[in-house]
Amino acid sequence: ATGGWSSDRRGFLMPFTMAESGCSPVRGCRHLIAGTYRVWETVEGGIPSDSWEPVSPDLTKGVLGQRSVITDLAFAPTDAQRAVVATLDGNVWLGFGLGQPELGPPTWLDVTDGNAVLPNRPILGVAFDGVGRAYASVGGFDANTPEQPGHVFQLDCADADCVPLWRDKSGNLPDLPMNTILVNPKRPTQVFVGSDQGLYITDDIEVDEPVWYRFDAGLPVAMVFDLAVDYGASTLGVFTRSRGAYVWSLPGGTVFADDFETGDTRVWSSTIPR
Repeated sequence: ATGGWSSDRRGFLMPFTMAESGCSPVRGCRHLIAGTYRVWETVEGGIPSDSWEPVSPDLTKGVLGQRSVITDLAFAPTDAQRAVVATLDGNVWLGFGLGQPELGPPTWLDVTDGNAVLPNRPILGVAFDGVGRAYASVGGFDANTPEQPGHVFQLDCADADCVPLWRDKSGNLPDLPMNTILVNPKRPTQVFVGSDQGLYITDDIEVDEPVWYRFDAGLPVAMVFDLAVDYGASTLGVFTRSRGAYVWSLPGGTVFADDFETGDTRVWSSTIPR
């Protein structure tokens, strides 16, 4: 499913994602986007290779040479016309009007806001919740940007004419790189973030200072590099560096701190990569 990006600068692990909303019963889920320094899109499942088209300008600052690349991108869970994109050099963009090549290219909005709130550090993960807000997880350490500390940020921006509003939702998270972020589709207030020290979760992202818990119930202390939810939003998948992959049944209601500290009511199961 290689596209025409061979001459683009891109990350060693080039990000891509598939839209899970609006899938055709006949054609299936064939809408994908991928990131180099710009966004590529296909509505044909990626094959043939010439079905991929560049649909954005350069979304990076361009200050890191060949490392000014897109690190993550995500569709809105119920609206594949919207996407959020992160870059290694501290940018976040929103895209509107994706998946409609007959109507022209998408509209892109730089919501970085001059890094006034969002730290000018690597943005390693982005996600939407089910009610229209976006989230960003930030790498590096607070000492790198002492005037803009923090590792998890919430964005209010509903349309292409919005004025971006960022809120720091780092709460009691440790000062560690946060590599990936995901919202429980069943509970928009429940957010998971994968760090260099394992998985953290909060059950109320809406408060000013969310309380985060490190998930210890069967999950090793390892770098968490990716998170995913299955099509039916029943299971969370956690992918680590060197310690395998894990799954957890997503709750529909509130999860209490005791569940994470004792492991009595939630059990992780592990699969070892081949």
